[in-house]
Amino acid sequence: MLSILNDWEQWPFCAEPPRPEHIRPLPGGLTNQCFLLQLDGGQYVLRLEGHNSQALDINRDAEFRIHRLLASKGLTPAIRYRAPQQHYWIRDYIPGRTLQPQDLTLPRLQNMALQLRQIHQLPTPADIPVLSIGDKAAHYWDSIAAQTDHSPLLDLRPLLQSRLQGAPDARRTLCHMDPTPANWIETTDGKLVLLDWEYAALGHPLWDLAALLQQATLSPPEEAQLLHSYGVSNPQHWQFAQAQMRYLAALWYRAQGYWSDEELLPVLRSL
Repeated sequence: MLSILNDWEQWPFCAEPPRPEHIRPLPGGLTNQCFLLQLDGGQYVLRLEGHNSQALDINRDAEFRIHRLLASKGLTPAIRYRAPQQHYWIRDYIPGRTLQPQDLTLPRLQNMALQLRQIHQLPTPADIPVLSIGDKAAHYWDSIAAQTDHSPLLDLRPLLQSRLQGAPDARRTLCHMDPTPANWIETTDGKLVLLDWEYAALGHPLWDLAALLQQATLSPPEEAQLLHSYGVSNPQHWQFAQAQMRYLAALWYRAQGYWSDEELLPVLRSL
């Protein structure tokens, strides 16, 4: 960390060297490490990229371009500095609280879905990656296979890869791909801000909605109301998108080491 703080003269917003007591860890973050940086000019978030970006198939250059695009629309905090080595960046700090699964009430989810819809309606950038569910899952499968001896779950790979590839239909939009509660900040005035665009790509809008609802506990009428307000009219497309997002999420947790084979196996079998 001291080597990073020694870069302060390269930061366009920093007039004097920061001291170690000006920085403290921020909670959360399963891939990257974030720190609150307190300077005379204000508060910032210093984010260290995870060392496993390649293992998780994260394109950091694409993430940076997408983040800047969304920041220019006022949809995410602005990045003030990115290190030439590309291992950390500094962005504006947004005071507020990180959402939890229990915060996913129908009214709040409706606001979150409307914000996702606003993102989906943006002009599609030409230089962002196109997400393939099959390719992303294959990357996770390869990581899992490298971590374990032969396991019954590996036998499920061919069937699931065949069954869950493709997309609900031909629509493609800019998608966040990980709009779970931990990636939303609610400010003191009730504004919702979506962070962490490392998995963003050109994808299907229903993938974002399915990922958003993974940790929600809506009743069937509430879910139907949310889907109607979002404009989901094809139940088969919705169910397929849900299965695809459960598939990717389960493989990600195992590839990251948060789940064991025994925890992953029943989820894959249910798909």
